[in-house]
Amino acid sequence: MKQSRLWITVAIACLAGFGCAELAARSVVVRDKLGNLFDRGYLAAVVGGRGIYLADVHRREGELPLCGHECALTDLISNTAAISLAENERIGTEKVERELLLLRSQFGNSAIWRTALHGSGLFSFSLLRILKDDLRARQWIEKRIAHDVVVRDDQCREFYDSHLDRFFLPERRNVAHLFVAAPPETPPDVVESKRAAIEALSVRLAAGEDFAALVAQNSEDEATKFRGGELGYFSANRMPPDFVEAAKKLHPGEISKPVRTRLGFHILRLIDVQPPRQQIFDEVRNDIAIEIANEKRVVIVEKLVADLRRNASYLRPF
Repeated sequence: MKQSRLWITVAIACLAGFGCAELAARSVVVRDKLGNLFDRGYLAAVVGGRGIYLADVHRREGELPLCGHECALTDLISNTAAISLAENERIGTEKVERELLLLRSQFGNSAIWRTALHGSGLFSFSLLRILKDDLRARQWIEKRIAHDVVVRDDQCREFYDSHLDRFFLPERRNVAHLFVAAPPETPPDVVESKRAAIEALSVRLAAGEDFAALVAQNSEDEATKFRGGELGYFSANRMPPDFVEAAKKLHPGEISKPVRTRLGFHILRLIDVQPPRQQIFDEVRNDIAIEIANEKRVVIVEKLVADLRRNASYLRPF
């Protein structure tokens, strides 16, 4: 009991700033005791004057399901080190607000957002501080690796020449469809009703009614119904086999009879066919540069993480 009172006194004194702040900042023993007192668990590491506790490690493990204890701790140490080293980075208010808006947009309405914020134990001001720290760290890291991820044209050319098969485009077709949904779980009587509906639409098309107009009025593909049912160019492996086989039988401008796939019923109109071809280097140069840069970035960041981990002034032995 006496020991508990002692640590409560130390905690209050530290928080109030009565001469113990320096002690709490420097003493691993004090930080460890305070962590247990406030249910944060033992002190796992100290990086740049900031403590990382067992509760932080468990939280990070939950955020990274495939990451074990050691992995989560390493991630926290490197992030904390980067934040500490990035303290002098300048981040404009507009960047922080943009990041906050992006985060809020993932939570639907304001009530859900407030609930999530409360559940995380954060206040608006503390969240803004976290976002600003994160932006500083990201900016600091980008500056450290920017030079090393530059990709030269000859590197892109070498990649292209050694991966020609990746840049071969098979035959692609642009098809529009009028769609009536009937997935596998649809009751038989509903399937028959849908079949009758698509057959009736096929008769109307054969009589000369406008395809795009019927699609807008009757198609159940909400993503395409207001653009004439157009699906865009696709290769054979991107669509159900029955759909592809029906499309192959059409000439540009021709409309199919109703086609049944696992998704439902379709009436197809072939818009265009692109024959197979090899993409030239200039078409794919930017995509190749991005891929090479990303590969370089992974290697450089892994090395940076290892370097940052060495910034821990205290690391609890396991």
